[in-house]
Amino acid sequence: MLNNSLEKRNLKPISVNEYRRKFLFPIKTFYESVGFDFAHEPFEITNEEFHSGFEKNFKKLALQPDALSSIKKLNEKKVTQSILSATVQRKLVDQVKYFGLDAFLNNIVGISNTPSGFGKEYEGKELLLNVLIPKEETIIVGDSMLDFSVSQSLGIDCALIYNGHNNMERLMATGSETFPNIKSFYTWLTN
Repeated sequence: MLNNSLEKRNLKPISVNEYRRKFLFPIKTFYESVGFDFAHEPFEITNEEFHSGFEKNFKKLALQPDALSSIKKLNEKKVTQSILSATVQRKLVDQVKYFGLDAFLNNIVGISNTPSGFGKEYEGKELLLNVLIPKEETIIVGDSMLDFSVSQSLGIDCALIYNGHNNMERLMATGSETFPNIKSFYTWLTN
């Protein structure tokens, strides 16, 4: 979807490796780093273009290998599991249901208003208040630098898994526990 937007504006497409090396929040800064010029076009157009494209195409995507089996196993162990996402709440619920994850999760928390609404930090604070689990028994599992910064803001541990938005080098540079895949994270967590 990003490369479609770049091509539409006669900008050079980027590879998956370049994307993982550059991806960051705020998302507007990332778009600028790959060539978008918001002096000539409002950021909101590009942002809506991405979200609309993702909405139309998310059913073509697949979960990470071992994601569903790991979530099921943790559910069987009575581990409280929640999703905290920068996706708008109603869209997130649809996506989680589509992949059959909703039966294994205790909470599905997206952004309540709009993509620029309160943000993951705000929603994460609200989630922590609702789950009543001590912070020292809580961990954010993510795939991006944003997940790390949210964990820092919330004062909880973070585990980062490669094969998402950022490359392994950037994830490891946070000092968080970092894993090449979900299976290795699950093994670490349950041993």
